[in-house]
Amino acid sequence: MTQFNPNLRVNKLRVIHRGGVAFEEVFHSGLNILRGQNSSGKSTIMDFLFYGLGGDLLENQWRETAANCDSVMVEASVNGNVVTLWRDVEVASQRPMRLFYGNIDEASSNVAEGWETYPFRRSGKESFSQVLFRFLGLPQVEYGESNARLTVNQVLRLLYSDQMSPVEKIFRPQRHDLAITRQAVGDLLCGAYSDAYYKARLRKKDAAEELRELSSKIRFLTRTHGRDGKPLTEEWVAAEKNQLDKEISEIEANIVTLEAKVFNSDFDDRLTLNVQKTAYGRVVALQAQISDIEEALMKESLATSDTNEYIGSLKRKLEELHQSRTVVEEIGGLTFNFCPACLAPIQENEVQGACSLCKSAHDDEEAQKRVLKLINEYARQIDRAEQVQRQRADEITRLSAKLKEVTAQWEQATHSHSVVLRNPTSEMRANLRELNQKAGYAYREREELARTTAVISEIVELQRQRDDLQSEIDHLDSTIDAGKRAQERRLAQAKSAIEECALDFLKRDLARQSTFERANHVTFEFDADRLAVNDESYFSASSMVYLRNSFFASFLFAAANDPEFLHPRFLMMDTIEDKGLEPERSKNFQRLLWEKSQSATSEHQIIIATSMIDEQLDVPEITVGESYTHDRRTLMLSRGDE
Repeated sequence: MTQFNPNLRVNKLRVIHRGGVAFEEVFHSGLNILRGQNSSGKSTIMDFLFYGLGGDLLENQWRETAANCDSVMVEASVNGNVVTLWRDVEVASQRPMRLFYGNIDEASSNVAEGWETYPFRRSGKESFSQVLFRFLGLPQVEYGESNARLTVNQVLRLLYSDQMSPVEKIFRPQRHDLAITRQAVGDLLCGAYSDAYYKARLRKKDAAEELRELSSKIRFLTRTHGRDGKPLTEEWVAAEKNQLDKEISEIEANIVTLEAKVFNSDFDDRLTLNVQKTAYGRVVALQAQISDIEEALMKESLATSDTNEYIGSLKRKLEELHQSRTVVEEIGGLTFNFCPACLAPIQENEVQGACSLCKSAHDDEEAQKRVLKLINEYARQIDRAEQVQRQRADEITRLSAKLKEVTAQWEQATHSHSVVLRNPTSEMRANLRELNQKAGYAYREREELARTTAVISEIVELQRQRDDLQSEIDHLDSTIDAGKRAQERRLAQAKSAIEECALDFLKRDLARQSTFERANHVTFEFDADRLAVNDESYFSASSMVYLRNSFFASFLFAAANDPEFLHPRFLMMDTIEDKGLEPERSKNFQRLLWEKSQSATSEHQIIIATSMIDEQLDVPEITVGESYTHDRRTLMLSRGDE
């Protein structure tokens, strides 16, 4: 069968109690029915599935028998890749998760090795939601003013219809349940998030923050280095420099004239060499500083170039990994009948799973695990490398501005050194000192002007970056606007497909609710958490259950027949006969589930719990485990722990 991604399937569930196995069963694609008497522990198993996959159970939502267990392990296929998830049972919310690349038996035999631990919420480390979203190919959706990210728990709220949720609501309730969160989850699963639209929104947020920082830097530099309200521009600096150069030229001309008179008077007194030594020392120090800055710039530039190549290679490898997985999934292994080199016939393999050409044994499952690990690791390496590149870019900008400033100071110091090399006599020392003082003041002013020039160069560069960012933001706005329109179209298509399937469920229900018999439209609002048929929202309790079940099932089947959905094609339902739903009505719904499951295009999984299974469906190909009773419950615990 075709597999649309994202695709989630539970292969096996294992519940641990006091070091032993309290429950273990295998699940399959399509419809899975967990059957047994009321109060035999079926709902406990459904909650364990929800929790094991990343759902959050609050302190008051743990059943007593479940809370006595140690841990839960779920072997799952995530877009075709097998992973094992392990969560310890703790009567507290937001518990971490351990992840193993491989099946549950391999995971159990490698308790100390091969496991990665992730927290419920991201902090200094990725959350398990980020990792599972990456494996499923789901975007890390941010929503609201706080830029919160969707979690696996929030997605599972739309994949698990449990007995404790109000029948008039769509979502499983949680603390701090916000309308914007529900809308974001619904839009995501409907496929109303394109990669380009999502990346543009994320980039605009970062670009807007960068723009604010640049504007703040520009204002700070302008305020700090401005002079008496004069415009801090390159034109103003050029005019000031021309005026100052003219004054310095006049002073230096007067010094030369006075020195000539002194030397012509045949006086032997000489100015102290301290001034010359000081001037020379400054030239040498500035030259060393320039060398250090240039070396640092070269180092950062080379590192930037190397890291760009590294990021590029990682992205190519990531793309190649995705492509290789797709090729293998589409065409499988290649079989050669003749050698491509000499065209000699090739003998059939003697080793199961060996290459038809070189006869080397290979393990597809091991290869898939390695690919999954590499995808996760490459993505994290790219994120870290790009963060380092942003820091390097800031450092290069700072060093470039510093180099301009120090170079200007060095040029001025060199000129000053050439002036003080002259040796005037002591007869006219006082006048000469006065002129040299004026020259010194002028030189310092020119040095200050050089620093201002460096500041202006930095401001100009920051303004260029600001303008580039503004252009980028304008382009991102266009992309976001186009993406929003596409999102609205996609949402309408998805809702239409869900509605069409839901109408079929309602019209094929037993004749118990007249509104269902004459239903012509079904509406659902994720943000308002509300379902309606022909604009009516309130029916009998059993009909409300039937409507809610029909919506959940229709969402899954619409996704199983349309690759544009981002629904994981996975559903759990513990409400098949809730709120007095009569046996025949429940069995009719089960038959509809089976019929639609059989005709679905994509691989999918539905897990339901019922005490009144339809006799036609009570077969090993559909059921999970045995038929549980009060004497033989789902969890094999000692009497004292039940």
